This record gives sequence, C-alpha cells and structure tokens, in this order.
Amino acid sequence: AAAAAATAARMAMSDSSINSGSPATTIFPDKKGPIQDSEQINVDEWNQLAMQDVSDGRFESAIQRFNRVLAWQRSEHGPVHPAVASAYHNLGTVHAKLASTLPDDSVGAQQAQQLALQSFQAAARTARDSLSPQHPNVAVSLVRIGFLLLQSKQYENAVITFQEALRIRKLAYGPKHALVANLYNNLGVCQMHLGEFESARQALDQALEIQRTNLEKAQKKDGSYWSMSLEVADTLFNIGGLCLEWIRKRGPDIRRAQDAERAFSEA
Repeated sequence: AAAAAATAARMAMSDSSINSGSPATTIFPDKKGPIQDSEQINVDEWNQLAMQDVSDGRFESAIQRFNRVLAWQRSEHGPVHPAVASAYHNLGTVHAKLASTLPDDSVGAQQAQQLALQSFQAAARTARDSLSPQHPNVAVSLVRIGFLLLQSKQYENAVITFQEALRIRKLAYGPKHALVANLYNNLGVCQMHLGEFESARQALDQALEIQRTNLEKAQKKDGSYWSMSLEVADTLFNIGGLCLEWIRKRGPDIRRAQDAERAFSEA
C-alpha cells in the first residue's frame, strides 16, 4: 500500500515543472512599493539561472533568485497577475524539491513542505483571480497542493483538492485526457488510505481505462508510447496495492487476491 501511494505521488509530480516565464517563492519580499531602477532585473535571465540552480541541486540559491523575480513581478504587475501566479508556483516547486532531499521527519523538511504548500496556495488563488476559476493553471497548482496533503497524510483534504483539480481538467481537456487519468489515480490512492476501497477501485479503474485507450491510439515509434506504457503499469501497480490493503483491513478474499496477482503480473 505504501508503494502504491508512492507511485501515485510520483504521477502527481509529472505536471509540476518550473515555468520559465515567471518563477517565485513563499518567502515574501518585505519591501513594499515599486522596485527602484537599480533593482531592475532581466526576468528571463534570472529564471534561467534559478532553473540551472535547481538542476544542480543549489536549492537555496534558486529560492533567492525566485524570490527576487517574485518581488519584481509583484512590483511590475501588482499582486494579481498570471506572471505572479506562475512565480508562486515555481517557488513552491523548489521548496518541494528541497523537502524531498531532507529526512522525512526533519524540521527542515517540514518547513520546506509548509513553504511549498503556502506557495502553491498563493499560486492557485492568484491564477484563479487573474485568469478564471476554470483555468488549467489553477489545476496545476491544486495538484501540487493535493500531493503535499497526501504526503502529510491529510487524505480527506487531499481528496477535496484532487476532486477540484479533476473538475477543472475535465472541463479544459475532456474526460479522456492523460492528466485526468493521473488525477483519478491519485484520488484512488487517497481513498484507499481512507478505507474507501470501493471508491478507490472505481477511481483507479477509470484511470486505467483512459490510459489503455490512449495507449491503443499511440504508435510504438512515438516518443510518448513508452511513457504512456509506464503510466498504465503504475496504475496497475496501485490496483494491486489496493487489493492487498483491502484484504489486510477486511480479511481474506480470494477474488481480491486474484485481482492483485493479475494486476501485479501485468504491471
């Protein structure tokens, strides 16, 4: 079951990459009012430098650069603007990456996760207010919030967050999109942890159906074919883990055991 949760969490990370347009952080600038001329920066250059810092594992340096970009974006555009939302989201991504490098129960990891959560919440609010409540960018930050809630075992709040992201993505992309499947997968894992096994299986089956359909349409020569195959395997692995957890909580069940065996074998 723990492995199943880890699989879904990894999928939630798949659409959370840093946006080179305008990154940011949760250490909000103390200065109010416009940045002085001497403080003007080349945003694209600073974004690229910060992303290179992230690639090299220099998270503190990336956070400092992204904070500077955030301060500039807020000064240039005001607090409610898509570029500011993107900046908040990018900083949340760096805090989350930093947390993943630290021991799970350490104070540093908990602080980084809290800063990441605050950043993504600010990103979601700003995107909602500057774009629209239905905009896909809102869902991107909601997914990251749900992932952090899943990590911290706040399963009920994670379910609510993933459901809202799912609603937005179904409107934006249609019900059969790969990003919709990922959310069904993550929902299923959260519901498994809550002991809602029937709902969890339904969500995972929906994810698998979408992924199988999309895989059938793809060609093996396409670059996405093998990554799509791995997504199918991830979902099958989660189904197997769900069946085992179902047995562990509710007692022996031949059918569940057979389902787990089939899912793991195909994965």
